[in-house]
Amino acid sequence: MKFRHDRRILKLEFSPGDLVLLYISRLKLFLRKLKSRWSGPFKVIKVFSYGVIELESKVGHLFKMNGQRVKHYLGSVDDHRVNTIITLYEP
Repeated sequence: MKFRHDRRILKLEFSPGDLVLLYISRLKLFLRKLKSRWSGPFKVIKVFSYGVIELESKVGHLFKMNGQRVKHYLGSVDDHRVNTIITLYEP
């Protein structure tokens, strides 16, 4: 059973400068209907041995986190909502 379980685990490798999302396990206590369990993006500063990574928030706080609680962020840092103004003219 252990072999079958370990076969499905994917090893994620992070490098400094990557953007990642952090899993919030404390939200298990609340209803999941409207809340996302992922927060971020955070920037990877340093990768330590045994899967520990050092993250930096937007504010500039540094903290260490287990590498199994993060996943790669596929968007960009400037992924804010873009408002497009369309003006309609009468024919």
